[in-house]
Amino acid sequence: MTAPSEVPQPRSFLRNLIPILLFMLLCGIVGPIFLVAGLAVPDDEPDTGWLLPTGIAITALDVVIALAIANARTTKQRKMYQLRTHGRRAQGRVLSFEQTNVRVNDQPMLVIRLRIEGEGVTPFEAQVRSVVPDIQIPLLHAGTLPVLVDPETDEWEIDWEAARVITPTTAAAGISLTPPVPPADERPADERPAADRLAGLDDLLRRDLVSRDEYDAARARILDEL
Repeated sequence: MTAPSEVPQPRSFLRNLIPILLFMLLCGIVGPIFLVAGLAVPDDEPDTGWLLPTGIAITALDVVIALAIANARTTKQRKMYQLRTHGRRAQGRVLSFEQTNVRVNDQPMLVIRLRIEGEGVTPFEAQVRSVVPDIQIPLLHAGTLPVLVDPETDEWEIDWEAARVITPTTAAAGISLTPPVPPADERPADERPAADRLAGLDDLLRRDLVSRDEYDAARARILDEL
């Protein structure tokens, strides 16, 4: 558990809402335009009666969407704050992960199944649908992920900030920031096309997140599957 003074306070609902609302109004600016036009145009002007109700409807929809997003973001931030200050650290053993063919900000959304266990935590299995940056997918192949768990409610979150891949620098220093990689036949299958996997592997090499030997071995395995 981390001391509360060391964990940043979650943002208030209002601080989350304002930038989201401004963004939504910018994207749906036609709503405010119609609204202003409907208020400015004289009532007796022909073929303009639709401007005001349309402007109100679009603007209201923008506000409702912004409120929903801000509420979800605030709830998630408060949950993570609670877990970081009062939760227990545990390990989530990756049972499987699957592509959903959905991408958010060009990052894949995956369905991840975990078995969560640790000191003071009754082992249980759980599933989460999460957007996982391509650079963090090797962590799933490593087999385990750090998890924060509330032992009273079993609420949990993957602690991505505490998860790291082994880089040449940490390997040379003898520091292992992830559990040992399990044998290939025990790892969840990566169902992405070979071209995508090779591109992701090239990106990891450019970022120095894998060694040249690891890169060559992984590339050879992908090519052997073709």
